[in-house]
Amino acid sequence: MEQITIGVLVNTHGLRGEVKIKTMTDFPHIRFKKGALVHLQAEEGLLSLKIKSVREQKGLLLVKFDGYDDINQVEKWKGSLLSIDRKDVHELEEDEAYFFELKNCEVFDEEGNKLGIVSEVLDTNANAILRVKGVKGDILIPYVKAFVVSFSREDKKIVVHLVEGMI
Repeated sequence: MEQITIGVLVNTHGLRGEVKIKTMTDFPHIRFKKGALVHLQAEEGLLSLKIKSVREQKGLLLVKFDGYDDINQVEKWKGSLLSIDRKDVHELEEDEAYFFELKNCEVFDEEGNKLGIVSEVLDTNANAILRVKGVKGDILIPYVKAFVVSFSREDKKIVVHLVEGMI
């Protein structure tokens, strides 16, 4: 099953198995609520963990997993990614997209000229920025309606409106 990254375990907190998580999802209060199931990509493979408790502190989530009550059990997970199954993502509106859907999309201008392929999606908190790797170098394009004319999930294709100075 394809995994979608929703966070990274950055550190431990205290001695009773709590961990600090930096979220990488637009739905942190759904993905990291009490009782939710997440997967941790550990050295020994993919572990399924049930969230026992969660609270916020200084921009991070402090999470405790069922069955892990000691720092020694969770310390080895520092730096590990947390994910969910692809089938568990929320359906979005037609003009919305997940970052993982935008990556590797072909990008064209309104005249049909291929500009390149999305190599990275940058999160600026205000909006996403597409890094398009083309033959003439990288182009940064804000993922907002003023620039994105259309996005096709099926075709992995984005059509953009360019303004002077973008290329």
